[in-house]
Amino acid sequence: MRYQKGSLGLNGLKDTAILRFVADSGCVTHGQLARFARMDYGEWNRRVFNWRIRRLVSHHLVRKQVVPYLEGESLYSITRAGVQALEILGVTFLGATLEREKDAREARIPHALALSAIRLTMQATGILWQWIPESFIRVMNLSPVSGYEKVYDAIATIWVNEERARIAIEYERTLKSQTKYEKIRDAIEHESQLNGFLYLVPIPQMVLNLTYEFRGTRRLIFFGSFNEFKEKVLDAEVRAANYHYMTLREALQLVIKLEKSKQQKA
Repeated sequence: MRYQKGSLGLNGLKDTAILRFVADSGCVTHGQLARFARMDYGEWNRRVFNWRIRRLVSHHLVRKQVVPYLEGESLYSITRAGVQALEILGVTFLGATLEREKDAREARIPHALALSAIRLTMQATGILWQWIPESFIRVMNLSPVSGYEKVYDAIATIWVNEERARIAIEYERTLKSQTKYEKIRDAIEHESQLNGFLYLVPIPQMVLNLTYEFRGTRRLIFFGSFNEFKEKVLDAEVRAANYHYMTLREALQLVIKLEKSKQQKA
């Protein structure tokens, strides 16, 4: 097929995968995007991958910027034209985070990159069945029927021993005030659509702070180290709100057990 000079012939499978991952992530590094392409559609040729990204950037479907503290690594975010391209490719993407004609808010970049790392870790180990990003959760929360009690960073459905556990994911980069945690706790305790909640933190000492804030709750809330999760995944140690330690695998099994119990009573 021939294309008009200056036009972009989109590859349905590969361009859709790249654009959707960038849109889901909010912002993502070049290295994270390359890792995703290898796992999602088997792109091992780095030269071809770089060509594909340059092509999406040059046609303004993806926005590229360089942030000093990333040591020169490129950072990408979706544009309005990129979302429109997804629609042409058959993906109606609700609630995409669109950057205006200015730099992305730097305070959100480390948070977004950490969430991408969590998602890629799950995908690389084969445990991820579904990932719902924050942007989509915000749209769902506009409806009283499908809405959650809180806008979570993500909702992940994870394979555990041939069963699936559906949990909210929160990356807690910094601690909040006690008043804010009281509101968060109230929202989680009234959550009817989810039975498990996982908080990952960059500094292990923060686990104790969060355990204290959620002490006494009856919900299955777990706290763990972000770095240990990336290294051990389901074998990473987490601490429950009732102060008990266990592996993430054991925590997810508790979520599955509770879900089955609720289904039997329904």
